[in-house]
Amino acid sequence: MDIVRTVAVTASLTATALGATWLATGTRNPLDHPGRPFGSALSAYPDDWVGAIFLGCVLVALAAALWPRGLPGREWAAGTAIVALLALMDASTLMAVGYLPATLVGPLFGLDEADPALFLSPGLLLQLLLLTAVAAFGAVLARRFRAGDHDLARATARTRFWTRIAVEAPLVYALTRVLMFFLVPGFDIAPFGDPILWAGLGLAVSASLGAWLTCGLVRPWGEVFPRWLPGLAGRRVPIRLAVVPGLLVAVMVATAAKDMLQSLGDGAALVAITDWPLVTLPTFLWPLWAFALAMATSCYGIRRTLTEAKVSARHNAAKMG
Repeated sequence: MDIVRTVAVTASLTATALGATWLATGTRNPLDHPGRPFGSALSAYPDDWVGAIFLGCVLVALAAALWPRGLPGREWAAGTAIVALLALMDASTLMAVGYLPATLVGPLFGLDEADPALFLSPGLLLQLLLLTAVAAFGAVLARRFRAGDHDLARATARTRFWTRIAVEAPLVYALTRVLMFFLVPGFDIAPFGDPILWAGLGLAVSASLGAWLTCGLVRPWGEVFPRWLPGLAGRRVPIRLAVVPGLLVAVMVATAAKDMLQSLGDGAALVAITDWPLVTLPTFLWPLWAFALAMATSCYGIRRTLTEAKVSARHNAAKMG
């Protein structure tokens, strides 16, 4: 049983059924409710076309999920599906990551605004469904890494180059959110309230953790599980275990980057840049972060494929000897 294919088909088929039902009944899409939490991903599209756009994009994903195994172009279909689903998503999943720490520990500090019910918002649940499909298509791409004509030295150099950027960008962003939380002059946005400060701190923690995990793309523990992991110590790290989450996070950051770039046409966004430049300008690191992480993860997959081929060859030679 192909679990990846099953997940891709199930998520895409569910989204298609929902989209067709909403379009047929005239029900408003949960991602077209700007007044609701996590409900504005499709609000930039014309109202009369939201249902058709959503259904068209998820149909593209469904077609990619059902792509015959023996038919060439499956990787291109998976990549097209990811782009189509990206058009339906915004920064909601990344925002949820930021609000999660505030929801868990906020009540201990008297932060009552962090409502756990936010995580049951229809818009967020729908985007998590789309993200699940993206993860499955990312796995399709990851499993298709081949040594081909790639050179190990070049793949290693590229992995190091892009990993460095993919580590530095989120750390710079995280630093600004920590300074914002402690109301350091120039980063003081206290008028927006504690939930924003806690969400920023949550994103800082998540970004820092992500940067540390990204280091694994060029560290030994990114290839072999370290000794302090019982049951896994000494085993080779599956390539997809690093590639799929890395590409998934890259997609989440890319959706936030898309929102940020779209907001530049809004006068309010320009005012925010003028009034709080040290707070808003670091968000321009998101496109670089997303691209660098995707490249670093892809290069890691290529490098590991080449390395594993050499390890396998040595193992087979030792058996024959």
